[in-house]
Amino acid sequence: MFNNELLSDVKFIVRDPEGGAHKFVLAISSPVFYAMFFGELAETTNSINSSDCEYPSLLELFRFIYSDEVNLDADNVMQVLYLAKKYMLPSLVDQCTDFLGKNLDASNVFHVLPEAQTYEEKNLVDKCWKVIDEHGDEAVKSDAFATIEKSLLEEVVERESLNLFKAVDCWARRECEKKNLIAEGSVKREILGERIVKAIRF
Repeated sequence: MFNNELLSDVKFIVRDPEGGAHKFVLAISSPVFYAMFFGELAETTNSINSSDCEYPSLLELFRFIYSDEVNLDADNVMQVLYLAKKYMLPSLVDQCTDFLGKNLDASNVFHVLPEAQTYEEKNLVDKCWKVIDEHGDEAVKSDAFATIEKSLLEEVVERESLNLFKAVDCWARRECEKKNLIAEGSVKREILGERIVKAIRF
């Protein structure tokens, strides 16, 4: 039945092809799908707009629902995790976080950590901080570090294990570029804020 148009009674409209599925199969696996198709405010259409995801990730969601299997990789795992959370599939969430934890390293930790915090996955968050504490010098050189939110940067600089002056300076320069500001000392200090400046260990 998986990925088979035969007898499918609902289509998910994504950015590329349409994804056909069976309402009953989806509903018995997910309380969100049950409410969507059979609840008091059930959808009256057989086409669901899923523009918040890519077709391959939606396909993996359906694969898991139909077969209890999923093919995860570095390109799709974050979006599959998003869908697993959205449709309340805890077993799929566990598979995604296990995959991320097993493939976590200094090069991707600042890509994974913000997502883990957003989804309140404490075990994965703890693993991320462990990698940062043990491999901080390498982690702050990753492209992802320069794009993290200021709130996360505040958490990072307060870690006792790290010396981050150069990395924080690089982050501040990137922020100046984004805002078309001259990257001089007073400007960078204002962007960083006192909490970060005071926490930096030289």
